[in-house]
Amino acid sequence: MDVNSLRAELDAWVAGDQDTHVLIMSFRDACEQARLPQKYSDVLEGVLSRMESFSLFTEESCSFSKKDLAAALSLWLEKAHQASEQ
Repeated sequence: MDVNSLRAELDAWVAGDQDTHVLIMSFRDACEQARLPQKYSDVLEGVLSRMESFSLFTEESCSFSKKDLAAALSLWLEKAHQASEQ
């Protein structure tokens, strides 16, 4: 799992320089390639599902905060990285 690339993509998404769907695919691909336990996939899918919903609406009309979604992905990335190194 290339943590640095995923962090860079996440930072670019927060800044508005990365497409949501591209970011989602990057995280899904990374999770699949890392062969993490199922619970990591389940948690990631929950966050990515909220991101997909977020992308369908403007920030004002969506109940999900971009900042909160980014924090959730960042936390997942940290935990997944730790798990992949064990």
